[in-house]
Amino acid sequence: MFIKIGQYQLKSQVLLAPMAGTSDKPFRMLCKAQGAALTTSEMVVIQQHLLNTNKSKYRLDFKGESAPISIQIAGSEADELAFSAQKAVEFGADIIDINMGCPAKKVCSKAAGSALMQDEILVRDILNAVTSSVDVPVT
Repeated sequence: MFIKIGQYQLKSQVLLAPMAGTSDKPFRMLCKAQGAALTTSEMVVIQQHLLNTNKSKYRLDFKGESAPISIQIAGSEADELAFSAQKAVEFGADIIDINMGCPAKKVCSKAAGSALMQDEILVRDILNAVTSSVDVPVT
């Protein structure tokens, strides 16, 4: 049984979950070389004032990686995440992953990650904003 995300038929059931400080480009490429069908970037917060920082440039470099490119975005506001999704597509995302599972205190204290699960209406608004702002699959 294989997994399909949008137009992407994944060739195996091996997926790399996004992990802060771990899912960087060299690790993603190594995982794909070893058979992972999909790797997802570590969580990125894409805001206009952060785009030119070295950290953002490093995390948003996908040159040389094979499709599909999955970028995980984080935040707690629908319009902010829609902007992040659009920028992620500009950086090469074939799939957008919204972080709604990270339990880290510094993420949850900003009402992001797993803290989003407390507000079903906000989650609905985020999903509507993100899916209507890009033409790629959203997970």
